[in-house]
Amino acid sequence: MGADIKQIRNRIRSVDSTLHVTRAMQLVASSKIRRAAEVSASTAEYASALRRVLSDILSTDTAKSPFLSPPKTGIRCTVLIAGDRGMAGGYNSSVFRLFEEDPEALSGFVLPIGRRSLDYCERRGYRILSADYPSSERITESQVSSLASLLTTSYSEHKFDSLYVIGTRLVNVLTQEAECHRLLPLSPAEIPRRQVLYEPSGEAVLSAAIPSYLTALLLSTLRESFLSELYARRNAMDSASKNAGEMIEGLRLSYNRARQSSITQEITEIVAGAGSQ
Repeated sequence: MGADIKQIRNRIRSVDSTLHVTRAMQLVASSKIRRAAEVSASTAEYASALRRVLSDILSTDTAKSPFLSPPKTGIRCTVLIAGDRGMAGGYNSSVFRLFEEDPEALSGFVLPIGRRSLDYCERRGYRILSADYPSSERITESQVSSLASLLTTSYSEHKFDSLYVIGTRLVNVLTQEAECHRLLPLSPAEIPRRQVLYEPSGEAVLSAAIPSYLTALLLSTLRESFLSELYARRNAMDSASKNAGEMIEGLRLSYNRARQSSITQEITEIVAGAGSQ
């Protein structure tokens, strides 16, 4: 009986230690959410402004631009955005699951952003275009600009004929969804037509604007994905804390019952010993 009591006591200490960790992670995630939401909103506005600029450029004669109709190579490149760490519910797994649903994505190039994404791609032997971006949380705007330049150059050199990004969209504070968007080639039919004159030509201006366009869209996707990760982690740690609290209550009840049973047994033994004298 004494061994059972000691085992329960050790289990309570272990769960209580886990409870402190989950509560701390929940508080850290909560403290970062406000700032991340502000950054995500500002980058979304910047991306929207770049889209409007691109709409104007695409209203000109850009039909021959490789960014509209590239030579077909049959190779795709996917920017795969995941977190730097786990303990965020299904945040990372939903991104990988969406990626695995497309055979073209699996057979093409992949550019992982985030430690979990890089580890995932390396374990499975995918064709990694670049492994220079292991952090999705600490990636800077200048790094995203370099990333956009790399993608633009690789696309212009016909290493791939289409570019997609997989990130996570924040539906609400409780729901986050992995989404896949095509970045290149562009689709002029989906963009309103306007009569704008560019010098030296619309095609030249479009080629110069593509790196900034990709930078804006990738940065917006990265910031929203990170915000989604924070909400996912806060929700996961909140659930884990509640489960740990309930487990501790159950263990304490078992502990008290075990102690009561042990005390009752000791009293019975004492009474039996006194009665035999």
